[in-house]
This record gives sequence, structure tokens and C-alpha cells, in this order.
Amino acid sequence: MDKLFGDIKAKKSEALSDNTISDEKLSLNGLDLKLLDEAIETANSKRRMIGVWSPTIAAAMWYLKGTIPRFSISEVASHWIEEGLVRDYPELVQRIKEGLKR
Repeated sequence: MDKLFGDIKAKKSEALSDNTISDEKLSLNGLDLKLLDEAIETANSKRRMIGVWSPTIAAAMWYLKGTIPRFSISEVASHWIEEGLVRDYPELVQRIKEGLKR
């Protein structure tokens, strides 16, 4: 996730350095609205898959899958990631949810 948000921050810096577009137009409450719209469009139009490389997470998930009937790695991982995003980036998640409703 650090890579994802690092990429977003890098793109934000690039976008804000463009003098032809005002900061007010690009950003509301610190969010790059153009980049946010692109991210929402991508999430709506492409397969929604995220890969995480962590042997600890992989081992825990596979253990739980083997011990809990109908355990869904995808469902649990999605829940945990979203919970973390809401905790760490509440404004971003709120904007995304609003954008996905459009």
C-alpha cells in the first residue's frame, strides 16, 4: 500500500507543479481531484485486484482458510484493507465512495 500511496503522492506533486491549472481547481481539502477521478474510473472499469507480498499475511490467510469453513481470503483481506484506509485516510475513502455512486 505504501507503493500505491507513494505513486499517488508523486502524481499529485507532478499535477500541482503544472502552472496552467490552479491549485483550487485541482485540489479540494488536499485531494487531487483529477487523480481521484482517474482512480475511480479505473476501479470501475478494470478488474479490482490488489496483490500484497507478505509471507506472514499469506500464511495466516491460508491457515484460516484451512480451519474455518467457507473462509474467504478475498473478503477478509478486503475488509481489513478498507478498515485500515478508513482509519488512516477517512476523507479519501469518503470521496471515493461518493465518486463510486455517480
